[in-house]
Amino acid sequence: MPETIAIVSIVLMAAFLQGLTGFGFGLIALPLLGFFLDIKTSVPLMILLAVIISVYLSIRLRKSIDLKCTFTLLVSSLVGIPLGVYALKQVQPRGLSLCVGAIMVVFTSYQFLARPRPRSFGKRLTALAGFCSGILGSSLGVGGPPVIVYTALQPWSKDKAKATLACFFALSGFAVIASHAISGMITAKVLHIYALSLPALVAGIFLGTKAYKHLSDRGYRQIALGLVFLLGCMMLYRNI
Repeated sequence: MPETIAIVSIVLMAAFLQGLTGFGFGLIALPLLGFFLDIKTSVPLMILLAVIISVYLSIRLRKSIDLKCTFTLLVSSLVGIPLGVYALKQVQPRGLSLCVGAIMVVFTSYQFLARPRPRSFGKRLTALAGFCSGILGSSLGVGGPPVIVYTALQPWSKDKAKATLACFFALSGFAVIASHAISGMITAKVLHIYALSLPALVAGIFLGTKAYKHLSDRGYRQIALGLVFLLGCMMLYRNI
């Protein structure tokens, strides 16, 4: 029973964060669920829960989604996946994680200190963000940061940034769920914990979307970059 309460509480916190920002469920859920569940259970469970939130936010903010941008990000991420798999086979994951974590920390630190103005990016940089997301997602399981940083640096409203991120993560999440289902990772245990977690998930989404209303566009960007900075620090800590 205490273990179940802990898992449900983790889902509630993670759902609140993703309801607030449109991403970040795995940032809280994956490391904390690891104390109670093995990785073969926690990863498919996390994806199943996170996709529900992404779909809900995509529908809620559907008028703000940049479909052209989302399509470019998705297609280019699919192109980057084979390269990420190749990199994982050829390079030590520890060295790759240290390099990526350092880049994330340095880049976001620069953004906080220099405070450059948001700027619009063309199709090439959109494709590059998606491509990097595909590489990092398939090699290290952290495909979010390139896309999160890309949207945070654009002169977009918080609705457009959040909606585009949610749509991208929903579509890419469905692809991951399909691969998990085919490989037999969505087990009876995963589905049982998934069912127990749904009330906490709904509560977290509700609270997160309520808090989101009080965020300014600049505040949203700061939170997005702050979470990428935190993830970079976690990657460095785990691999040093």
